[in-house]
Amino acid sequence: MRGSRFAGQLATGLGGSLLLPFLVELGMASMLGQNFSLRRGAIFVGVLAGGSGLLLAIDRLAEYRKRRAELRAEPDVERAAPEHVTHHALTAYGPETDGVVALCAARLGLPSLHYVAYHARGKGLFRVDVLDHPDLAPLVGLTTPDRHREIYENYGARLKALMTHLDDDFDELDSGRLIRLVLDVEKGAVFVIEVHEHSGRYLLGVTLDQSHVDTADNELRKLTAEIRQYLGHPAVPVAGD
Repeated sequence: MRGSRFAGQLATGLGGSLLLPFLVELGMASMLGQNFSLRRGAIFVGVLAGGSGLLLAIDRLAEYRKRRAELRAEPDVERAAPEHVTHHALTAYGPETDGVVALCAARLGLPSLHYVAYHARGKGLFRVDVLDHPDLAPLVGLTTPDRHREIYENYGARLKALMTHLDDDFDELDSGRLIRLVLDVEKGAVFVIEVHEHSGRYLLGVTLDQSHVDTADNELRKLTAEIRQYLGHPAVPVAGD
């Protein structure tokens, strides 16, 4: 931003020197024994004023772009350390899915997603979570992390079936497919989001912290886009892809 500051300083200097052309013209007229030309002085003022205004506009544009970039910058989300991530294969899968496991595990964090399960063709392939992390003990509550996992695994097929049922109702409204479902509960939220329609790929995500529901929601959306890109599909689900 050094150039931007220089432009602002130069513009200010030029803008504060609009009397200089009159002084120069008056001095030259006096030395040459000519009449003072108000018209030539005014022309010089116009040139300097125009240059000053242009430089100020450039300076303001640079500041605006900087501010817009700051607003668009993705906030940092604290990620879970690998040693705190639990992975469990729900069924046998090929090497393609290993990459999806890595993407899902990388999106887990204490202030965001605590559990992610990946489903395809009507069955769960794997889950990753940080439910055993000691800092989550108050949020896990009276039951155990393993019991949470059992219930979430049951959620997977049932919530996707609910989405399919609701999708039939929305079809009559011509509103497009239902691609995302959010259950906002008192302690966190459960999310179901479609990854790819024809292969039946979708994610089930969970956060146990109500104060981080929005963060978890954003993380799951980004994860979905990453998986689609990894699989060679457009980043945003498109009907009929």
